[in-house]
Amino acid sequence: MSLELSLNQQPAHARQGSSIGQPLTRRDGFLKVTGAARYAADNHPPGMLYAVLAVSSIARGRVAALDIEAAKAHQGVVEVMTPKNRPALAADPDAKDHPFMFRLDLLQNDQVRYPNQSIAVVIAETLEAATEGAALLSPRYEVLPARVGLDGAGSFVPRGVGVGGPAVQHKGDVEAGLKSAKTRIEATYETPAQYHNAMEPHAIVVAWDGDTLSIDTPSQGLAMAQGRIAGLFGIAPENVHIRSPFLGGGFGSKGMISGPQVLGILAARLVGRPVKLVLRREQMYGPVGHRAPTRQTL
Repeated sequence: MSLELSLNQQPAHARQGSSIGQPLTRRDGFLKVTGAARYAADNHPPGMLYAVLAVSSIARGRVAALDIEAAKAHQGVVEVMTPKNRPALAADPDAKDHPFMFRLDLLQNDQVRYPNQSIAVVIAETLEAATEGAALLSPRYEVLPARVGLDGAGSFVPRGVGVGGPAVQHKGDVEAGLKSAKTRIEATYETPAQYHNAMEPHAIVVAWDGDTLSIDTPSQGLAMAQGRIAGLFGIAPENVHIRSPFLGGGFGSKGMISGPQVLGILAARLVGRPVKLVLRREQMYGPVGHRAPTRQTL
């Protein structure tokens, strides 16, 4: 049986005002398949520098030393941003003011919590110089034992969940109810960790003009990104201009602004020039969030 319909044929099951059963043309489809779509990383404002993350090669510990002088001596390197010279923020990056916020690693200190965590940002005239400068940092660590799996560390009991709600709630006498039940079924369920790794990696091209920000970055939540950035830098939301006409996949990871994107904004403020920061494929594992493993006994 053929399911083909002509463009002017109305299928019998279609409802008035419904798109079900009707052909639709994606407005961005032609631009994407012809390569004309302009993604965030395709932008090159005048005077732009390139920023590259230097990331941890250990799972847990602290950064004991970085060879910053070697990196800065490399031809083309303009600056190296570390916890010591990172511009100040107006808000705590560890804060959770609403359910759609997670901790941002913004060079708060020298602690390493996971592999691929940002430990410095190298800013240079070219991508090659920034990449080579990051390699010259040659970090030395004080290594602590890695915590692997759900049983690798003590249970985390939050002070609150959501936006300050109680972490534990009690209603009724569960044990008494189970004891008096004719049948009791108990099972433990586990789900594995899952990482989203979209075709378009996280990227940002950013320029400061006084207290006004001009940003090109992929976003699934422009209003949330605007508010988060404004809060972190202590500026009015209307001073944060974000362009995100195309999205190369996100799976939710681009719903909130991520640490590397904010590091790009900090780098631009530090050097006083536009900056582009694009994650490498392997850097997508860690700093842009993931779905944590769970264990639930019911």
